Amino acid sequence: MVTLVVTVLFGLGFALFATQNTGPVNVYLGPYSIADVPVYLVILASIVFALLVCGFLYLLKSLSSSLTISEKDEELKKTKDELAEITKQAHKLELENTKLKAESGEEEDENAI
Repeated sequence: MVTLVVTVLFGLGFALFATQNTGPVNVYLGPYSIADVPVYLVILASIVFALLVCGFLYLLKSLSSSLTISEKDEELKKTKDELAEITKQAHKLELENTKLKAESGEEEDENAI
């Protein structure tokens, strides 16, 4: 809703600007020239060009961020897999330790008798 209101206000402001700035100007682009272009069209073209450049830069930044996040997700998955493997090894060693303690406890009971 706020975007709509801002867009309408911007449109009204530009319409007011366009009605007051219809005077012709010459636009020079290197060796080329365009004669008798209204000032408001020059301003509008500049705004559109700036929006396109900003959109392209935002797209590049977004793509870069997506790639970085993807790499971090892969690293996180690898780390979780390593943690799961280490946890399995720790559990296996705990079982072996318990088994050895039980066997040594039986030997001590037999030696005590």
